[in-house]
Amino acid sequence: MEGKLNKKSRRKQKRAYHRLLRDMNIKCCDNPSQYVMICNAGLVTGLQRETLQSVIDPFVAKYELIMPPNKSYCFIKFYSTEDATRVYNKIHGNVKLDEQCTPLYATFTESVPRLDNYIRCQGLLPPGLKLIEDCITEEEEKLLLNTIDWSNEESSDLKHRKVKHFGYEFQYGSNTIDPEKSITPIPENYHFLQVLLKKYHNVPYEYDQLTINRYLSGQELQCFMFRGIPPHIDTHSAFEDSILSLSLGSACLMDFKKEDEKVAVLLPPRSLLIMSGEARYAWSHGICPRHNDIIKTANGLTSQPRGTRVSFTFRKARKGNCCCNFPKYCDTGRNNTATLIDNTIALGIENSYVHDVYDQISNHFDETRHRQWPNVSKFLQSLNIGDVVLDVGCGNGKYLHQQKHIFKIGCDRSYNLMKICRSKNLEVLLSDCLYLPYKDNSLDAVICIAVIHHLSTHERRKQAIRELARILRLNGKCLIYVWAKEQEKDSTRTAYLRCNNAKKEENVSCTQQLTEYGVSLPIHENRTKFLSNDMLVPWKRKGGGNFLRYYHVFEENELSELCSKVPEFITKEVYYDQGNWCTILQKEIK
Repeated sequence: MEGKLNKKSRRKQKRAYHRLLRDMNIKCCDNPSQYVMICNAGLVTGLQRETLQSVIDPFVAKYELIMPPNKSYCFIKFYSTEDATRVYNKIHGNVKLDEQCTPLYATFTESVPRLDNYIRCQGLLPPGLKLIEDCITEEEEKLLLNTIDWSNEESSDLKHRKVKHFGYEFQYGSNTIDPEKSITPIPENYHFLQVLLKKYHNVPYEYDQLTINRYLSGQELQCFMFRGIPPHIDTHSAFEDSILSLSLGSACLMDFKKEDEKVAVLLPPRSLLIMSGEARYAWSHGICPRHNDIIKTANGLTSQPRGTRVSFTFRKARKGNCCCNFPKYCDTGRNNTATLIDNTIALGIENSYVHDVYDQISNHFDETRHRQWPNVSKFLQSLNIGDVVLDVGCGNGKYLHQQKHIFKIGCDRSYNLMKICRSKNLEVLLSDCLYLPYKDNSLDAVICIAVIHHLSTHERRKQAIRELARILRLNGKCLIYVWAKEQEKDSTRTAYLRCNNAKKEENVSCTQQLTEYGVSLPIHENRTKFLSNDMLVPWKRKGGGNFLRYYHVFEENELSELCSKVPEFITKEVYYDQGNWCTILQKEIK
């Protein structure tokens, strides 16, 4: 047993050594020093300062704990090598923090890090943000929590949280409401809160929209993760200036961001958060999904577990346009105008509204995407025996089956979709379509189905096609599919629109999503015509969750014109296939 323990501890120490060199340029040492590193416990694992102190205090009276944020290790600075050696011998491989944990593993280091550059600000609030602690009593908190029946029909389930709406339903896809569709008004037993809100933030109106969110604890979810809310700015034109949020139950950190500025604000139980002015209109706010928060105390950083949290968020529906002083972040006046996305924000848009989304919906995507498009299968069947074919953006690998006469490989930007393909024993790897990890002139054919429309600028879309040309051999063929803006072609409605016979499309209009990148994008209503080239298209996941995916939908001739700018390609065929513009290209220049 001792041999196994020493072998395991050496592995822990070796991994810790490499992490330290990479993260903080701190070296481990074989001989005792006055610095000890705990290799397998830190703030990111949920270790609390008080817990580690209870382990050390029986052996040494004077020491310092250094707990870097977002790290799975921490340090103890002793005032003599003898104290450090005594504690090391007592805890290394011998102490468990609880019955389920592995023992603590330790090593000596030559120094400890300075945390000056690692501590996030938790004190300076954005302009217009105000936090009132203990604005209600514990008895009032219990009263409010007891008024909520989460089992009735008025509550709905989102991913890892429950929600109730009063006055108007808050629409998470667009961070707005439909002012023409009022619902159950705010209950009378919450009216005392209206009086309380006026006491702390007097405004000339009554709040008429209330959203109650219940964020479940790790125990209720049978997992460790407390889910959060994505960073967002509530749509300007939908609500008046002030938004107020009352926190009940567990504390948590809320992150505020404006361009390069970031502030983490701790929301204690029974605290009231008031967002107005710049904080309301120009700063995004969100709660990062995690099972504990790293907070700053008088003794230093520590980890604070999250429990079940309930928030009461009050808003006032706006009548008319927004007249704020933050036009960069405002949706008013942007409706029905062309959206300009430049290279400074393109990657952020694609990370938030393409890559992150597909990782989250990967399982549902796999369940709903099995049938091959006939014309894609026809292209693959036309290839020569033994041809090597790459599927760029292969998704769940549906085109990597069948066609036994060719050798098929795939790549995708989504890690979770790649794992799904690997579970099916398909040859795939993780790759960005803008930088394909294949040699020049190395493949016989390439397909790229429903991928390029997720790139958010003209130049990035052209770069993707250049990459397809680069990796093809002379005379190699390429098939590209992109979504078409025209969902009616030759007087024929696509299947996408035929499923929408009950809707009156002539009355369709788009709400706007003001992204955290300062660009407002229209949100497409599923099963209706596309009203803009650049859209956010909802994906409703089975079991809950509404996600927005970025699309650039192509107009007629737009794809062929884009391909004509890549000189290696000649266009062999252009066709329309059930709501997609498609082209077959051939490489003629090496």
